Amino acid sequence: MLFNDDDLPNIVTWSPADLIDAQNCSDGLAVVLLNRPILLHKEYFRSIWNNAKVRITVDGGTNRWVDFVKGHIGTEDQLKAPDLVTGDFDSCTDESLAYVTRLNCRIIKTPDQNATDFTKSLMTLQNTGYHSEISRVLVLCESSGRLDQIMANINTLFLAPKILPNAFVFLRSSNSLCWLLPAGVHRINIPSRLVLEHIWCSLMPIGHRAVCSTSGLRWNLDERVMEFGSLVSTSNTYSEQEVEIKTDSAVLWCMGTSPKDM
Repeated sequence: MLFNDDDLPNIVTWSPADLIDAQNCSDGLAVVLLNRPILLHKEYFRSIWNNAKVRITVDGGTNRWVDFVKGHIGTEDQLKAPDLVTGDFDSCTDESLAYVTRLNCRIIKTPDQNATDFTKSLMTLQNTGYHSEISRVLVLCESSGRLDQIMANINTLFLAPKILPNAFVFLRSSNSLCWLLPAGVHRINIPSRLVLEHIWCSLMPIGHRAVCSTSGLRWNLDERVMEFGSLVSTSNTYSEQEVEIKTDSAVLWCMGTSPKDM
């Protein structure tokens, strides 16, 4: 352990097991579905979606939701309708819009081309008043395919604190969970199976350098400077169930959730 609680009372503690396993995570959770294939296990998706306080489909993500419902017999009765359907609707089909219209979903068009549909969905969440109920936003998206969209999603993580200052935003794919660690000291509680199975994790500076120290990783950092063109911490794993990170700048923390793509 790097730090004592008495010495550093402002340690931020993260316990991501509920978002990884879709258990006991209904309190203050919004789920946002982007326009990527839904590769999550059917029961995980059903549980995390239905137990959320607020459910949002974003542009082509509405197509994905409708296709999922139609592609799984009986799911229409099991899956709650989106609370918000947002986007500029250049990817959402007329058929999908008609489908969610029949379900009386609240449809809000966001035509501004200076922000991504993901970013605008967070703005809509803030502007519609749902934000008072939300402490976490879980964004369902795959982290493979178009690199520009992946980088745009990471950029939205940097924008999110200004849009939703009282909520943390997480990116969830079928095999990973990622979020931004702001400057400071962080303690992350790692599910035991991820430690036992030597699942990967990573710590990356995005857009600027960061000086980091860690404990609980197989390859720890000791006041190391990380930046692109030099050192970044990828393909790491755990030595303990508790990881501590001290950083002077925001860094992206990513953790695998299954042995897939080790």
